[in-house]
Amino acid sequence: MITLSDYQSYLLNNGRNISEVRKNQSDLIMNATFTGDTGYKKVYILSPTEGWNYEDAKYSKHATYSILKDAVDYYLQFRPKVHYPIGTYVFIPDDVDNDIGFYEYEPVDPFKDSNFTVDKLWMIVGRDDATQFVRYNIIKCNWNLRWIYKLKGERQILNCWCAIRSANSYTSGVWNADYMTQLDNITGLWLPDTYYIFGDKLYNYNLCDTRYIRHDERFILSNNTIDPHVFRCTKITDLSPQGLIKMTVKQTEFDEKVDNVSLMVCDYYDDDNGEVIIKEPVDNIQDNQTSIIYPAFINEDGELEQGTSILDNIIVNIGKVSYFMAVFREDGIDMDNIETEWRIELISEDDTLTEEDVKHLEGLIYIDVLNNNNVSIKPRKSSQLIGKQFILSVKSKEGNYASSIRLEVR
Repeated sequence: MITLSDYQSYLLNNGRNISEVRKNQSDLIMNATFTGDTGYKKVYILSPTEGWNYEDAKYSKHATYSILKDAVDYYLQFRPKVHYPIGTYVFIPDDVDNDIGFYEYEPVDPFKDSNFTVDKLWMIVGRDDATQFVRYNIIKCNWNLRWIYKLKGERQILNCWCAIRSANSYTSGVWNADYMTQLDNITGLWLPDTYYIFGDKLYNYNLCDTRYIRHDERFILSNNTIDPHVFRCTKITDLSPQGLIKMTVKQTEFDEKVDNVSLMVCDYYDDDNGEVIIKEPVDNIQDNQTSIIYPAFINEDGELEQGTSILDNIIVNIGKVSYFMAVFREDGIDMDNIETEWRIELISEDDTLTEEDVKHLEGLIYIDVLNNNNVSIKPRKSSQLIGKQFILSVKSKEGNYASSIRLEVR
C-alpha cells in the first residue's frame, strides 16, 4: 500500500519544487537527445584532471563571419553539468572528416598525430552562463608562437599554439617624428595560461609554461621569410578572464643579426659574434643515449610508469614527491639491469656559500632510489630551498651511460 509519505518522498526525488523538477527533466531530455542535434561533434579535449579524452559536444555559430572584421568565435556546448576551464585546448572535427568525430583512439600528444591536424585546434576563450545550459566561446588557434626563455644565462626555445587577433591602431602603420620614422602597427595574441589551468601537470601534456612570456619579448608573426614581420610585447593581461593570456604586440624592426627566420624565433644569435646562444629542443630519447624521464607516475597497481620526457628546468615543489626514471638505449633497444648511481648537486653562483652550506642544502633534497632506474625526489620543508637550482644526474657504474637534468625548487 502506497502511503502519503511514500508519495511525497517519490516527488522529492525529482525536485523540492516545480522549478527543480522542470530543471531535472530538462537535463534528462538534453542528455537523451544530445547526439541527435545537427551540430553534434565528438571532440578531443584536454582535461586538467584526466588529460586528453573524448567528449560529446554541440558546435554552433555565434556570429556570422565577415572579411571586414576579425575571425569570429563559435559556441561549444557540453552535456549538462560537464564543464572545462577557459583556456582549454580542444580538437573539433570539420566537414571533411568522415565521421562526427575522430578515430576512436586516444593519442597522448595529438599535436604530433597526423589525424589531429592543428587546423582543427580550437581554444575555449569565454563562458556564456545561460540559465541552465552553459555554452563556451571558442576561437580557432592559428599560430604556433615561439620565443626564447632565459634563466640564469641559459636559453631555450618555447612554443605555444595561440590565436592572432586584430587590434586596430587607427594609424597608417608608421609614426613620423621630426627626426625619425618608426613602425606603429599593433595586433593581439590570445593564448592559454597553462600553469593556471594545469599546474605542474602541464609537463604531462607536453605544454610549455606560458608564464615565461615577459614584457618586451619579441616574436616573428609572419609567413614572409624574405622580410618577416617582428612584433614586441607591450601589454600582458591574464586576469580577464582567468585562464587566458591576452597580449598586445607592436611591430618592430627585424634584426638579421640576432633573429632566426628558419626557426621563426627572435633573439636566437648573439649580437656581438653571431654565435648560437640557446639550447636547441631535441627529443629526449635517441639511439645510444641515456635519458632521465619526468614526470614518471605511480599507476593503480602501485607500479612506476614512464611519463613525458622533459629536457631541463623541471619544477619540484617543497614537501611533494616527484618521480624520475632513467632510460638507457643502445641501437634503438632499451637496456635493462644496468647498475646506476644517482646524485644531486647544487647550482650556485653565490661565492659566500661554504662547502658546509652547499652540503646542507643538498642534504635537504631527499632522494629515494626505488630501483636502479627509478628515484623519487622530495625537497624538505625549508624556505632555504625556494628558488635554488640543482642538477639531478645518473650514470652507470661502468661509466658508459650518463645523463642529467636541472631542477628548481618552488
